[in-house]
Amino acid sequence: MSKGRTALVAVLAGTLLLGPGPRSRAEQASHILVVGPIDGYGALLGGVSEGLQSAGLADAPPIRIDIRNARSGDEAKAAIGTALEAGVNAIVTVFGPSTQAARAATTTIPVVFCPVADPVAAKLVVSSEAPGGNLTGVASADAEASRRRLAAFRQVLPELKRLAVLFDPGFPPDRVQMTNLEQIAPSTGVTLVTRAVGDETAAVAALRGLGRADADAVFVLKEALLRRAADEVGRAAVAQKLPILVGDQDLVTMPGVVAAVGPDQRELGKICGRMTARILKGARPADLPIEHPVFELLVNLKSAGSLGVAVPQRALEQAVRVIR
Repeated sequence: MSKGRTALVAVLAGTLLLGPGPRSRAEQASHILVVGPIDGYGALLGGVSEGLQSAGLADAPPIRIDIRNARSGDEAKAAIGTALEAGVNAIVTVFGPSTQAARAATTTIPVVFCPVADPVAAKLVVSSEAPGGNLTGVASADAEASRRRLAAFRQVLPELKRLAVLFDPGFPPDRVQMTNLEQIAPSTGVTLVTRAVGDETAAVAALRGLGRADADAVFVLKEALLRRAADEVGRAAVAQKLPILVGDQDLVTMPGVVAAVGPDQRELGKICGRMTARILKGARPADLPIEHPVFELLVNLKSAGSLGVAVPQRALEQAVRVIR
């Protein structure tokens, strides 16, 4: 069993207790709710716990962390409502739907999103420098993140001129990313070839309609779609000789993926844990600037070789992991 999976099994039990105090003191513990679609994100959750401990809270009165798996906004709303009734000191939300649910549920309890695509565009915060209100956290696909991703993709594929982007127009984070990519791409010399896809069936159909005459590579924005249908989507792209680029490190071994550019999930969780610790120590979310995770490059030379893609040595030297 992988470390990420082990962590997930632990947290799905419901409640963790950090700190040296005995369980009889749990009633006096600071209560943190972590809520969102956590299936497959054990490393992120482990990072939140590590971030809290690294900020010195392990030596403070105990912290009670309730983990609630919410696969939709409605499920998140129910979990947040229960936590508010029980008395919660802070809420850590995983991804956009749970963040929107928390924003609608409370204007007083601190909320740390971990992450959302573009919190300013989503109107969750006033600005990245001074969020205002009771929300702060990590942005993973705002304009700056999109710029860094495109730059890294071009390091791996220097001849990248036309990038096919598959996005779900009904999924708010995809809409935000598309807006940012459309703003950034012209300055990088990349032309976007966009295809709207609502599910894996549509994604496969879109890929089958693309060829090397249309695009040099394909970037699928919706990571949940790839996690559900990695083999089907990967085979369709490989059949068209289209290298796949992704923003989720966990997907770098997926068929046809040549490169992944994104944050390490555990390190992302640590950032959110440290931000939450600062809030529990008295900082106001309104004053904590939005943070950006470090984007790491991973390269899959097996996929590159099967697609006839030559990855430059400079890109391999910059990659934190190379699959050979």
